Amino acid sequence: MIMKDQLKRDGFVVVRGLLEPDEARHYRNKMETLAHAGPTGAKKAVDKRGLMTSWTLPDGVVQTPDFWPIIYNEKLVEIVRQIVSPDIRFLQHNDLHVGFSAISWHRDSVNREFGLGPDWQEQAEPYRLVRVGIYLQSYAESGFRLGFIKGSHYPLPYITFRRRLMEARLKWIGALSYAFVKLQTWASNADWIATEPGDAIIFDPRTLHSGSYITGPKRSIFVAYGQENQHFYNHHNYYRHFRSELGYRDFDPALILALKERGLYQDKTPHYTDIPAAYTPIPVVRNFINRKVKAKG
Repeated sequence: MIMKDQLKRDGFVVVRGLLEPDEARHYRNKMETLAHAGPTGAKKAVDKRGLMTSWTLPDGVVQTPDFWPIIYNEKLVEIVRQIVSPDIRFLQHNDLHVGFSAISWHRDSVNREFGLGPDWQEQAEPYRLVRVGIYLQSYAESGFRLGFIKGSHYPLPYITFRRRLMEARLKWIGALSYAFVKLQTWASNADWIATEPGDAIIFDPRTLHSGSYITGPKRSIFVAYGQENQHFYNHHNYYRHFRSELGYRDFDPALILALKERGLYQDKTPHYTDIPAAYTPIPVVRNFINRKVKAKG
C-alpha cells in the first residue's frame, strides 16, 4: 500500500533489484548484440558534452522475442497489479535504449501540456497507466540518474499562475540543457534517482521527468501497463497509429498467446488516429526519427 500511495502522491516509485544480477547481465548482453549489429550499431566514444552516441529502438521489446519475458516478469506484474489495478493489461509503449538519455523535462503521456486534453480529465474514468524503466548499469559506470518533478502528474481543478510559470520554466531549462548538460540538475527542484543493474522505476506517464547527462555505458528497457479504459485506448492508439514515424508494429501471434495466458492482453483494440490535444513533434524532429527507425529496420 505504501508504494501505491507514493505513486498516487509523487507520480513515481522505485523498485530496487527487480531483476537478479544474472538476469540484468543477460539482457544487457542481448542489447549490446542488437545495438552493435549492422551499420547503425558501431561503438562510439563519449562526446565533449558527456553524451554517448545513442541507439534506440521504439517498440523494441515487442519486436524482439528475447525481451518478451520482461513484459510478463512475474515479480514486475505482481507489483504493478498491487499499485495500479488487479486488472492491468500490457500497454504497447516500449523501447530499448543504449547510450541514450533524454536530457530535457518532458512527459511520456499523449497530452503533454499540463491540464490540456483527455489525459487530465478523470471525472469519467481514472488514469491508471504506468511506464516502467528497467536499468542495466550502475551509477558509478554511467553517471546516469533519472529526475522527477513530484506531483506534476496530478490534475488540478484550475491551473494557477504559479503552476503555469513552473511549467514554462522547466520547458526553457529542458531546451537549454542540450547546450548545458548539467543545467537541469542545477536549476530544477527535482528528485534524482541513481540506479543499479536490475533496478526499476515505475511512473505515471504524465509525470515530468528528465534523464541526466551520462559519462559511460547506459542500457535501459521500457515497458508499460494500464487499466483498460479510454485513457488506455488513447495511449495505445497514439503510439501504435498516431506516431507512425516510430515504427510500431502488430503483435506477433506468439506474443498475443503469451499475454492472453497471463491475463495481460487487452480485451479491445479500437483503432483511431484523432486524439484531442495529442503531442506532435515538430516536422523536422518527426522526419529525423522516421529516418532513424527505417535505418534500424
